[in-house]
Amino acid sequence: MGYFNSIDLINFRNFEDYSISFSKNCNVFYGKNGSGKTNILEGISLLSKGRGLRKDKFKNIIKKNCDKFIIKSDFKSEEIIYNLIAETENRNNRFKKKLTVNNDKSSDSIELIYNKSPFLYFLPETERLFLSSPSIRRNLIDQFIYSSQNKYNKLVNRYNKFIQERSKVLINNNNDESWLNQLEKSISVDALQIYSLRESQLNVLINNLNIYLKEFDLPFKINTTLIDKFYTSNLKNEDYEETLKNKRKFDALVGGCAIGPHKSDYMFCVNDNSFVSQLSTGQQKTIILLIYLSQCKYLSEVKFKQPILLLDEVCSHLDDINRKVLLTLIETFKLQIFMTGTSENLFSFLSTNANFCNIIG
Repeated sequence: MGYFNSIDLINFRNFEDYSISFSKNCNVFYGKNGSGKTNILEGISLLSKGRGLRKDKFKNIIKKNCDKFIIKSDFKSEEIIYNLIAETENRNNRFKKKLTVNNDKSSDSIELIYNKSPFLYFLPETERLFLSSPSIRRNLIDQFIYSSQNKYNKLVNRYNKFIQERSKVLINNNNDESWLNQLEKSISVDALQIYSLRESQLNVLINNLNIYLKEFDLPFKINTTLIDKFYTSNLKNEDYEETLKNKRKFDALVGGCAIGPHKSDYMFCVNDNSFVSQLSTGQQKTIILLIYLSQCKYLSEVKFKQPILLLDEVCSHLDDINRKVLLTLIETFKLQIFMTGTSENLFSFLSTNANFCNIIG
């Protein structure tokens, strides 16, 4: 398995120079609000590609009156140790992150680690998954697909680029028929692939989720329904292209594209007679966390990956029964997991093998 040995945070958020060692299994950061627990999770997440779990601007992460932040860590996988450094660079007053692996900043080196151990993060706002806008649910499904298929991100970015280019052509009243036809053909191919991958991903998640719900005697059976006025499972490329062609005038008028996977929603239903969004806050959170663990099960057992799991305020809004269910299940995974909470007592169901760290700030 792959895991981080430690982390050094320099001029990062509320930390001037802070070091902490990790267990290769469960790690719990506890302490008062504002002590920096989530900041440590964010530091870990920035050791991968992107802007981390908060997706904040890099200039906001640098400690006040400092020029840059530096994050250092050692990642061990298959008896090989990788030295990781993430730091900011100021280019003409624009801050960017430079990530190096063993002094190599090539994307291949970074991909090597992410391929072995993709990051999955749960934040307090994730608790509103079933109550939030459709884009939040789409983004979570896409995040899970990306954790198992790195090329999926390129597919989604390419699809969005084609959508934007078509919209630009239509709004500018550019009657280049051949170019529009080519764009719509490309859109249909990518869109149907995205629909298919999302459906497959959800099938895996729901299957594993219901196994867990049954295993722990929770009185739910979950299924999902695709909410999409256009898509059907037997939709063909030529039919998709024809619909796009017929909607050119409408899309030129309102902008964007009226159909496609960027418009779909996924509703989660419980026991075939109500929505998960109608359950209590604690019940919803339990189901969401079990969805994350379902993805971990899939990545570990099918894709042979060892995800790094970051769970912020994981125990809030959970009663003793649900906390016991989740923490007991979490410890069965041979993965590196980081959790935060305001009190050590919230994690009393964990074994003594867990690594507890009191964050003073």
